[in-house]
Amino acid sequence: MKTLNLIAAISALFGTTIAFGQMGNYAQPQAQVPQSQSNTAGQQKTTTTTTKKVMPVGVKGYLDDQLAHSSDKKFHVSLNGKDLALTPGTIHPEHNGKTAVDMKGADGNTYEIDFVTSKGQVSGARVGKINGKPR
Repeated sequence: MKTLNLIAAISALFGTTIAFGQMGNYAQPQAQVPQSQSNTAGQQKTTTTTTKKVMPVGVKGYLDDQLAHSSDKKFHVSLNGKDLALTPGTIHPEHNGKTAVDMKGADGNTYEIDFVTSKGQVSGARVGKINGKPR
């Protein structure tokens, strides 16, 4: 009888060791790197990505961001209720928290856009000059 109990205990111990050994280490959870799977045998590949919005720094970064997201790759500003599509040109040095940028319009005029910056971020823009004449 003792032999039967001993055999049963060893079998149970061996079986639970195998079962729990396959489940992984519960004491120390570890981050798992997503593995790419091939699309064979009808398997679908799923990936999850997290994006972080990086704010552009300075007028150049702001303009680059605006041009990248514009369908016609131009900077758009409203003047007297009309939309102006402008192509950036010269970026002047910052003076008193303002940076002037010369831009060429589709109408042939040159516009000087004054960008107001605060802590490296553009907080406003206005048309300062048209063809060198103050507005």
